[in-house]
Amino acid sequence: MLNSISRYLIQSIWKINPTQYKCFSVLSSSNEINLKMKKLIDSQQYKRALEFFDRQLSICNNMTFSLALKACSKLNDYQYGIRIHQQLPVKALNDKFIQTSLIHFYMQCHDIDQAQKIFSSVKNKTVHMYGAMFKGYISNNMPEKVIELFETISVEVDEVLIIILFNACAKLCNSQAIKLGRDTLNRLPVSFLRNLTLVNSAIDMLMKFGDVNQAENLFEKMQKKTLITYGAMMQVLYGIVFKACASLSNEKAIQLGKKTFHEMPKIYLNYIILVTSAIHMFMKFDEIEIAKYLFSQIKQHSSYTYGVMINGYKINQEPQKCLSLFEQMKKENITIDESISLSLIGACSQIGIRSICQNIVRQIPLSQSNIYLNTALIDMWGKSGDINQAKQIFQSISQPGLVTYTSMMNAYARNGMGYEAIDLYNKIHENIRDRVSHICVLNACSHSGLIDQARMIFNKIDKTSVEIVTAMIDCLSRMGMFDQAEKLVDDYEKSNLPNLIMYTAMLSAARNYRHVALSEKLYNRMRLLFPDEKSHLISASILLSNIYSSLGYNQEVKEIRLERIKQFGKNITVGVAWTEVNGQLVRFQAHDRSHPQSDEMYAELVRLSNQLKEHGHEYDSSWITRPLKNEETIESVLCGHCEKLAIAFNFIQYPRPSFIQITKNLRVCGDCHRATKLIAKIRQCEIIVRDANRIHHFHTSGQCSCQDHF
Repeated sequence: MLNSISRYLIQSIWKINPTQYKCFSVLSSSNEINLKMKKLIDSQQYKRALEFFDRQLSICNNMTFSLALKACSKLNDYQYGIRIHQQLPVKALNDKFIQTSLIHFYMQCHDIDQAQKIFSSVKNKTVHMYGAMFKGYISNNMPEKVIELFETISVEVDEVLIIILFNACAKLCNSQAIKLGRDTLNRLPVSFLRNLTLVNSAIDMLMKFGDVNQAENLFEKMQKKTLITYGAMMQVLYGIVFKACASLSNEKAIQLGKKTFHEMPKIYLNYIILVTSAIHMFMKFDEIEIAKYLFSQIKQHSSYTYGVMINGYKINQEPQKCLSLFEQMKKENITIDESISLSLIGACSQIGIRSICQNIVRQIPLSQSNIYLNTALIDMWGKSGDINQAKQIFQSISQPGLVTYTSMMNAYARNGMGYEAIDLYNKIHENIRDRVSHICVLNACSHSGLIDQARMIFNKIDKTSVEIVTAMIDCLSRMGMFDQAEKLVDDYEKSNLPNLIMYTAMLSAARNYRHVALSEKLYNRMRLLFPDEKSHLISASILLSNIYSSLGYNQEVKEIRLERIKQFGKNITVGVAWTEVNGQLVRFQAHDRSHPQSDEMYAELVRLSNQLKEHGHEYDSSWITRPLKNEETIESVLCGHCEKLAIAFNFIQYPRPSFIQITKNLRVCGDCHRATKLIAKIRQCEIIVRDANRIHHFHTSGQCSCQDHF
């Protein structure tokens, strides 16, 4: 066919005059430019594609401009894309293809207003324009806009639009979305249900609605049809159910997932893709032993099978097992791909120890131009307290996207660098800022005590969300401005349902200010509004107990503890701390004596405790939430906290360290915080402790980076 076209073109050249030939020559050159740009974009060489575009600008056609906009979208290069938009001829601006490309570009760069402006200006809209708008709304986490637009659609919908609609309905799960999703599914032509991706989206949507029966019916209908005519497709359909159940992971979904797996013909266990789907599902169900068994039955492993397992351990907060599998992969000479690199970086983020991070990063392939890896690395270094490394990577990115900005802001926030986070926030174009960026900067203000700056930012946000309001309430509460925080809660609840995290933020701050009346009010309201939130109510009860204890209300402490045990049992989260010594990650629970060097560690604790008391430290019993046992003292209980054990363990090493790093699963208590400041000063050792809320840099001057805003 290509030869026929070539012959036709050659014959045509002899029939045209020189003027026409000149036009043909330009057309031919444009096509060559487009082919070269497409090849560069397909091979992910987006910068080279744009450099080539700049050199050929004088002979570009609409296709060339569209390809250039696509490259800008991939790079999230907002300024370059605007420049292309400004260079477009008037005729091109009326081209449907160009209009669609512009919508996609602005959506990709989070300039929703400009994308909507272009879309609204088009009289005869195409299905592709609607598709660009739908995809843009989804990528910008605005599924409600997809539903609004779908209900006013003026073209015949295709399968792609239906898939995106189902995705939006699954994300929203409100009454409007559920009705529209079900009605649309019931009206679909039979031909649409032959599209496997569409069926996948429909099952996923129904599962998210909690309509497991209808999802199962749809699956079973497909099963009856495909067993006769599409038997090989059944493995894919089982995979769809596993994926949907994994995504939902509620009681009904877990039952359906397990039932489907156990009833599935065993022959399908020979299909690696299906087995890995099942492994992922069981990992999401917290059925780690079943996932491990399935993994062990795979005869020949690949980077894909290892990737699913490593990601599963990461999901279940078992980063050490991720690193163990990584060692196993190296022994088997299996290639480390991008997805595994991302999972390993995520595991390092959970551990939060610099030396562990450095060791892993040295061993995985990193690309300077890979925005996903760079963003993950910024997050990892931020969570390990190495803000300079995070900053260095951020500054190496020529055109950071919104996710990269928010990752860096979050790194600043965790490390108590509020002014730096605000400076970065101000560099983001107002039209691009989103909910996450607002939350990050408000959290940074909260952790640095920057209340005036937080107010200014909050008041400029046009559309607040529950998370944004909660961040502002947290900021006000940490500064003791409880009247204003309560007013914000009251205003929010005038048009919204009460939110548990808002109350938790206020109660946590009230504990620090020993505000007993407010704490009792908040705790009682939490019990009334959220009776089924067991773990949060246990935490709230412990906070109130801390306040009673700090004020010497011993009877109230006893009563609330007995009430807690009666209502929730004795289940409490045990404090756990990790530290790295001589290349090994060591884990301690509170009052842990399982380590071979426990005797030495506890002897060092006695020495540390004596030094603390000599320098004026008094142990604060208000941080003890249970009765003392026989032979226990306030000092022995508080010295048994896991972070103090980790500090003592580091100090029995030789040579004695000048830097210690610890990660803890719970928030650091007030006594440990005061003691660690003093230990850092006495022993002239920098100590970094990452707790559940933030990172504390304890300096040798005896100060903490949090300025006691913890």
